[in-house]
Amino acid sequence: MIQKDVIVVGGGIAGLTAAISLAQKGKDVLLIEKNESCGGLTNSFVRDGFRFEAGARALVNAGLVKPLLNEFDLDIEILPNPITLGIEDRLLRIDGEQSLHSYAAVLKDLYPESKEEVDRIIQAIHEIIENMKVLYGVDNPLFAKKRNVLSKAPSGVARTLKFVRTMYRIVRMDTPFEDYLDTLAENQSLKDIVGQHFFRRTPVFFALSYFALYGDYIYPKGGVGAFIQRLVEGIETRGGEIRCNAEIVRVDARNKMLQDLAGNRYRYNRMIWAADLKALYTMTSDDDVARESLGRFRTRKQAILAHKGAESVFSVFLAADLPPEFFRARASGHVFYTPNRRGLGTVHTTELQALLQRWDTVQKEDLYAWLEKFCHYNTFEISIPVLRDPDAAPPGKTGIIISTLFDYTLTSRIRARGWYEEFKKRVEELFIITVSSSIYPNLKDKVLFSFSASPWSICERVGSSEGSIVGWSFEGRVPVVTSMLNMGSSVKTALPDVYAAGKWVYSPAGGPTAIMTGRIAAKRCR
Repeated sequence: MIQKDVIVVGGGIAGLTAAISLAQKGKDVLLIEKNESCGGLTNSFVRDGFRFEAGARALVNAGLVKPLLNEFDLDIEILPNPITLGIEDRLLRIDGEQSLHSYAAVLKDLYPESKEEVDRIIQAIHEIIENMKVLYGVDNPLFAKKRNVLSKAPSGVARTLKFVRTMYRIVRMDTPFEDYLDTLAENQSLKDIVGQHFFRRTPVFFALSYFALYGDYIYPKGGVGAFIQRLVEGIETRGGEIRCNAEIVRVDARNKMLQDLAGNRYRYNRMIWAADLKALYTMTSDDDVARESLGRFRTRKQAILAHKGAESVFSVFLAADLPPEFFRARASGHVFYTPNRRGLGTVHTTELQALLQRWDTVQKEDLYAWLEKFCHYNTFEISIPVLRDPDAAPPGKTGIIISTLFDYTLTSRIRARGWYEEFKKRVEELFIITVSSSIYPNLKDKVLFSFSASPWSICERVGSSEGSIVGWSFEGRVPVVTSMLNMGSSVKTALPDVYAAGKWVYSPAGGPTAIMTGRIAAKRCR
């Protein structure tokens, strides 16, 4: 039996943040990770000399990442991560807020009949950007160094008041972005181009704020996995322990005991669950909670197990026998690109649902006909690590990641029909053909190798329900905290001395909220 003061389950950003925060305070902490290495949805890997990101393509600082590095003196070089937005042959490199005017010009050129609608959308984005400047414009106080409080009091009070007012405005903007865009424009193609790369029913403030966040992306030298490695090293040098290849399969919350797949048992005084919440509530029962907490536990468990994760991602990784200069001449190393101004329309909504509803009669040709439209009108995130870090590929060659949102249910049903491997190859072909006939001419003739990861891959590798990368689906009532004003309570559970952190405890979620909830959970365990 292994006895620890605090055990953290899950070695993603949230779990690592919690563990290093506790180790810094001298706590006897053990982090348990089911995979052979930490990182979860934030990691890098190398294939034949080409470095790729398996999850997040870059980090969003959001007043959190750099302060975290500074507080724990984690030595890593931060590289710029410029963003390009592209529609057909219009490629716009984002350079601050002034690029919003250029973006408006591009949209008006593509949709001359909808200039007034473009103005309304751009004005809405501008207003949200002003709110985001307050929210992300300074280092988050969770990682603030100690200061002379009295000398900072006047400005601190003013900032706090401004911050609270901004938070109130943001909390009120929880309308799904599709509904909000419907109030601003009628042109469906215009609305698709603005929003089709967001998860369905994403709250409007989260979706339309992305133009402000484009300038906040950063790329660690060595890839996002290097950031994870520094966190791992920081935990271990502070006396914390990390155990990988240990999948927790039993939680006995009443006796404060865990058991892994190999039969090892762990006892804790407090525990932070930074893994999938469905797994935690599946492994716990009424016997784990006190009578007075039973009703809250049952309600929470039922809501969590009944809800699903947001759409997942399908990614194609490829190596090209082309120098980085070929790609740099066209765009930056991180691109959001739509090959056709028409947009998806109903392809990924009504048509997809119709396909799933008649799945028993669907033939391969039906599936591939839908897939071709899906690829032709979609928006892709394209990441080229070597354009940010020259060490990410062999000399004169380039590694590329092409990805887009994809439905887990469809992937699961394809797998059940025995079409999975063939389907993955078809997706790889269509992704490559799409970018080869548009933003990167003739790329397909220079491909050295390619492989892909589907929503099913993410579910299997990371253990994330439905392969979700941002936690809960926004379709239906989200079963966790959704107000920034209540984020402090998001880490609470109905289990004794058990806290939770990560993308499953707060929505909308991403890397920044994973860091914040990890930090909040750690504070609860001091």
